[in-house]
Amino acid sequence: MLRFEAPPYADQTRIEAYDEVMEILRSPHFIQNSHKESVPVYGDVLLLTDGAVHIKRRQMISTLFSRGALQYLESEALMPPIEHLLSELAKDKNADGVVRTDLVPLVRAMLTRITALVTGVDGVDTDEKTERFRMQVALLAEASAVEWSKRPHDVVLADGVRMLDECVQEFLRPSYERRRAMAAEIKAGTRDVADGPTDLLMLLALHEGDGDFTEDYVWRECVLALVGASATTTQALPHAFMHLEDWLAEHPEDRTRVDDPEFLRRAATESLRLHLPAPALSRKAVQDVELKSGRRIAADEEVCLFFTHANLDTDKFGDDAHEYDLERELPAGTQPWGLNFGNGVHMCIGRPLVTGLTNRADPTQSTDGTMVKILRALYAHGVERDPDQQAQANQNSVEDAYASVPVIFRKL
Repeated sequence: MLRFEAPPYADQTRIEAYDEVMEILRSPHFIQNSHKESVPVYGDVLLLTDGAVHIKRRQMISTLFSRGALQYLESEALMPPIEHLLSELAKDKNADGVVRTDLVPLVRAMLTRITALVTGVDGVDTDEKTERFRMQVALLAEASAVEWSKRPHDVVLADGVRMLDECVQEFLRPSYERRRAMAAEIKAGTRDVADGPTDLLMLLALHEGDGDFTEDYVWRECVLALVGASATTTQALPHAFMHLEDWLAEHPEDRTRVDDPEFLRRAATESLRLHLPAPALSRKAVQDVELKSGRRIAADEEVCLFFTHANLDTDKFGDDAHEYDLERELPAGTQPWGLNFGNGVHMCIGRPLVTGLTNRADPTQSTDGTMVKILRALYAHGVERDPDQQAQANQNSVEDAYASVPVIFRKL
């Protein structure tokens, strides 16, 4: 089995077994210990807090990902940009009616509007501003994961800090000031809270008076939202597409299922299990701990949790755990994406945005998630791998991501 490495945590105790990783994630005796280098853009955000502060902020932010909010985001913030971008691509058909493009920047562009709406960024309303915003988010995403970069870390972080300053001045501060004014009216009783937007900046404006956060914290929390709403799907969807193309080549009978959300959900989650943005995260013990396995971890000991290995645990995912299998049977209680979104109190709060929320009793209350929505739209327009160009891995980072996935469309 491929042995994944985590250069930022090379001197820490290595934890690879699924059950041990899960136990540590759920234990109150460990605290966050990741993203030490990215503090200038990520410090004190929800992801990196613990205890009462984390619980308070999580309760506040969780409303962004309610079922109703997710349904609105999918219908109003995701599908219109997808349709617009695909219609623009249709203008570049060649004589054979085929369109060639790159899936990586295309997916990033499809997520621009939903990224802005989740965060509360106004003014992303022209091609120039949209491209500017995308560039800022891309550099902020790289800085937030600077620990994994193969480029000089001081350069990556300096670019991220500069982009944050520019994003604040151009987009975040004007948007926040508008929400502060609305929050003042709501608190004065002259505006109903339902008349305001449901986004991160609005929540922060409403809680500004009773919060323990500074304005600089507001901008850093926005970085987490900007990166979280775009980076996971941008990284994960090309992997899902590449795996699905291989699967369909070997199982041509499944080609008729590419319009089935449940089939595409399985395709997405199986890929998420195999491809995590970062191979590991770190935790620190706050007291002596003995795990159920018998492993002892001393107070203040730092542990490196290898999600990549845990997600290949044969006890959970079968003897072929390292393979992509859309017919995989899972033990009860095992999430199909493994530990991609963590677990315990720090489980990714935005996970339903990516994977969707199912309601088998009432399908009208389900959401598909960004990956299923995008995959379905791509296949509806005849997407295929470009036979004349090879996909390229991202060489600038330890993270498992593609830099380029050339594709063609036959039905635009």
